[in-house]
Amino acid sequence: MPSSRDELLGYLYNVILFELAGQVESGDGLNVYLSSLAGCFEHIRVMYLDDEDDEQLLEYPSNRYIPKHGLNESLHIKSYILSLDKGCYGHFPYTVQVFDGEDSSDDDDPYGYNDYSGYNSESSESDCGGDYIVLYGFYGHQVQEFLEWYAYEVPREYHDEIAALIQGLRDDYWCNRGSGGTWEELPNGMRGATKFSANHNDNKRDRAAQRHWESEGAERLQREHEEKEKQREQEQREQERNWREAQESLAREQRARKAREEAIRERNDRITKYMESLKQSLMSSRDRDGQVESQRRTLQDELQQHYDDWDLEVHLFGSFASGLSSKTSDADFTVYYFGYDISELASALHQIGYHDVSTITNARVPIVSFYDPEHDISCDINIDEPMGVINSRLINTYRKIDDRFLTLWFAVRQIAKKRSILSGSTGYLSSYALTMMLIVFLQDVTEPAIFPRLQQQSYRMTESEVDGYDCSFDRNWSNYRTYGSDNYKSVGQLLVDFCYHYGYTFHYDSQEVNPYLGRIKSRSYNPPARSRRDKRPKEWPICILDPFITGRNVAGNCHRRAVEEIQECFRNACDSLKNCDINGAFRR
Repeated sequence: MPSSRDELLGYLYNVILFELAGQVESGDGLNVYLSSLAGCFEHIRVMYLDDEDDEQLLEYPSNRYIPKHGLNESLHIKSYILSLDKGCYGHFPYTVQVFDGEDSSDDDDPYGYNDYSGYNSESSESDCGGDYIVLYGFYGHQVQEFLEWYAYEVPREYHDEIAALIQGLRDDYWCNRGSGGTWEELPNGMRGATKFSANHNDNKRDRAAQRHWESEGAERLQREHEEKEKQREQEQREQERNWREAQESLAREQRARKAREEAIRERNDRITKYMESLKQSLMSSRDRDGQVESQRRTLQDELQQHYDDWDLEVHLFGSFASGLSSKTSDADFTVYYFGYDISELASALHQIGYHDVSTITNARVPIVSFYDPEHDISCDINIDEPMGVINSRLINTYRKIDDRFLTLWFAVRQIAKKRSILSGSTGYLSSYALTMMLIVFLQDVTEPAIFPRLQQQSYRMTESEVDGYDCSFDRNWSNYRTYGSDNYKSVGQLLVDFCYHYGYTFHYDSQEVNPYLGRIKSRSYNPPARSRRDKRPKEWPICILDPFITGRNVAGNCHRRAVEEIQECFRNACDSLKNCDINGAFRR
């Protein structure tokens, strides 16, 4: 490791060259004799000594001692320059070379440094005093680089010492020449070149650190800003990508939905087409309806004549009265104001000339069956049963409101018939019960509703009471001709929905079909006793109420196994219809 004396000499050497070059214009050259350079170090040596004792060391600048025969001799300066390792203390911007100056004179030294009176007399031109070095003026950036090197690389403990020595050279040897700049009073009271002082360079380093910190802060903020911008751009790209993916997904879903809708529409069109053809093949003709009405009038006239009772009336009910008759439907009649029993009615019909007259007396409502050969119609007639007439009128009013009802009815009836669940007498559904299920479905399940609730139109209803039961309803069907016009479903889709509801949605054990309210709701009526002797309530595995006798279950005779088959019928039909398997749905 170099000694502190060597360090100080190395740093001083660089600073002195810097001071001398400071007097040269940028790019120009200055010849500096080694004798003059040695004179600088001689002056520095003298600054270390007391005036009274040449060997006495001053307390300041330090206890360092520059020997009398050191760099203050031209020969030693030359050896120093030639041996100087630029890597130790050098920070000069270019290499310094020694040139031979045997022919030179003192006058060639523009600053007259050789005239210093304290210069060692033993040193002469012959001792290399005529040799010289060339110093070139610094450019601005070189000045800044040198001063930065001095501030950061030269140990702070040398700063005030060097500042004092350089200022001494300026004042006493260079005659205020040098690289320029102000001076300041050092902590020990001596004058020092400001740019080399510890205080100046402390401030310089502090300002540089502050600038660096601010620069670092600005750069950090800039980096953070750039990172945020990158993150924002990435998020924006991510959002755009997600948006595109969402749009593509939406487009795919829309295409898939359109494809499904198109497939459903085609399926429903096929089902609708079949249902329309089915209705045309099953429903009775207008001529046949006219024949049944003609037969009613004939039968009434014949019974009035037979009993000579012109108050006697015969009324039509059932499928021909409701408008749901098929080509194989029987005509159902009831006779009012008849003062005899069912057997007497059968006898009268036989006497009048009707064929195949038979009596069923053990039914809930005793009837007489007969055949009219003139109109080729099988008939049933009972006595004083006006509820059948009013029920038929209610159904017929609903039928007239929307044309889809009749098509649906024949399709539902055909499915039930082909799957053997349409038989009220054997514990399955009667045609009447099936009709109530369809009407309430169109009132409460379809959205928007296709049928109104005719028994709930208080301000329009025609008041009527039959056998103590309120049979009021709005009979003016034309008030509702456009009621279901907001529902655009085809009969094919409505049939699928009907089968799905009664196959998968309707809770047979806990819900009821309530035509009076026009709703499917939780059960509100308890089953009656099984018989006069057995007070246990009847089992109602399905509850379809009468629209007027509101506590009567028109499917009360259905047994549990039959209800399971009814539900399974509609499930299977629904599954077949969804797959457009018309043959499977209708058991063709």
